[in-house]
Amino acid sequence: MRKFNKLTHLVGVFIYLVCSSHVGSPGVVFEGLLGSHRMLAHIEPPDVIPGIALVTVVLPDNPTGVSLEAKPVYWSVGLDGTPTSDPLLPVKGEPGKYQLELWFMGSGASSVHVSMKEEDQQYDATIPILAMPTAQKDMPLGLGIVLSLLGLFLVVLMVTIVMASVGESLISVGEKRSTPTRRKWLGLAVGTLSMVLILWGGKNWWDSEAAGYQRNIYKPIQGMADFLVIEEVPFLDLKIDPKELGQGGSSRKMGYLIPDHGKLMHLFLVKKGGLEVFAHLHPQRLDSLHFRTVLPELPAGDYHVFADITRFTGFAETIVADLSVPESRGFRLASYTGSLGADDSFLITNPIKSEVATLDSDFLLCGMPGVRVELGDGYEAIWESNVDRYEARRLHELTFALFDPHGEAAVLQPYLGMMGHAVVMKHDGSVYIHLHPTGNYSMGAQEAMVNRFKTRKQGYTGIPSGITFMDSIDSVIDWLDAMPETERDSLLMGEMVHPVITDGEHETHQIVRFPYAFPEPGSYRVWVQVKIDGRVRQAAFDVEVV
Repeated sequence: MRKFNKLTHLVGVFIYLVCSSHVGSPGVVFEGLLGSHRMLAHIEPPDVIPGIALVTVVLPDNPTGVSLEAKPVYWSVGLDGTPTSDPLLPVKGEPGKYQLELWFMGSGASSVHVSMKEEDQQYDATIPILAMPTAQKDMPLGLGIVLSLLGLFLVVLMVTIVMASVGESLISVGEKRSTPTRRKWLGLAVGTLSMVLILWGGKNWWDSEAAGYQRNIYKPIQGMADFLVIEEVPFLDLKIDPKELGQGGSSRKMGYLIPDHGKLMHLFLVKKGGLEVFAHLHPQRLDSLHFRTVLPELPAGDYHVFADITRFTGFAETIVADLSVPESRGFRLASYTGSLGADDSFLITNPIKSEVATLDSDFLLCGMPGVRVELGDGYEAIWESNVDRYEARRLHELTFALFDPHGEAAVLQPYLGMMGHAVVMKHDGSVYIHLHPTGNYSMGAQEAMVNRFKTRKQGYTGIPSGITFMDSIDSVIDWLDAMPETERDSLLMGEMVHPVITDGEHETHQIVRFPYAFPEPGSYRVWVQVKIDGRVRQAAFDVEVV
């Protein structure tokens, strides 16, 4: 049995190597510290499982005398059930950059565990990723033709062997061959029928395996978003059909959500077409499949809905839906202006089709081209560009400088435990990501992974009931919401490091940076959110990626 499993694995590996590539996955970007060294990591998970993830690690200060290793660690297996790490090798011609191709053999909530050895010290970082199949590869035409010809040859050969075994192989020594006998025709018929049955059975087995793989291909949860008015107050109702949770088993149970940045759900609304309306909201959970939030004063139209959630296994994903806001809404705006949460915000700006500044403008900041956008009340944000162009699948640092009305450095305050938030979306809505200065991974997922690995537990035993777990999490959310903002933000920041930029060029203004790798070429809009003077301020920028 073990030999059979090993053979099956090797066949799967061969097919993957022939038919797959790294293209297609947006990847995970991480920024943190390994010892005293700043680390940027970009992980492109495989789009088929088993598959290869491309792990890129950059140490900007390019230290000497260090070695890097990485390995995949699943939530259900833990550190004890994981093979040894593989070395990250330096990239020729790019100092401080290391890469590794890493195998992921199973699906589920996972992470990449990066280790750095410096002298006699070891430093570790856990980067959560979602190892799920997202595509099914097509066999190359040339390979298909070759395999078909080989298969036809084997079928003819097998039929010939069967025919000979019941015909000429029974001729006595010295006996002359005769014209085809009835026995030879019978052998031909039996051999042909046997091969037809074998091929038919093989096709059914292959179709069953392909259908099973198709069922396991990861698809975002499709929610149902409705606009409703209750006592003259507009709400967004988000519901999830239980049928949408069939994939992934316990990892997709909605009763096991955990907070990320102090919120159970981060919901973003973007007006379709012009992308001129943007909102960041935090719905309340009414039950495990039903969420509701007050809506700001949004213009009528159709909206994209993206709702980020994280489960206790570290399985983080986005629920997608569509919302229509009607023209005649029948409520008084003044009746709910104070009902939005303190952490909720929205922005109405120029549509993408109008004239907007681009990153190759004549405006310079610290010797680099930039784009200036107003934040209101005299505050400004400037996107600095330290590259001539932004390339897809290449790790970039999106750098924004913030100024007060006097042209001095704006003083940033933590917003949900971060010094800034950003949302990146392709103009056609096909790419969406929620960014932080530490990357685009879920902090809740990372904490869940790290805490799980510390327990040394394995498997899915000892999991609390969904109702008990949900009630305890709701209590935590209520406790956090009741905290003073300063105290809560300090708690949410935890041990996260938000270094002050002191590179000599940015001494007179505040900087917030977001590491990111655009997954594919195209036109993108980037919304940046910061907190100044107790108010969330935001700006929208457009950029072309090649």
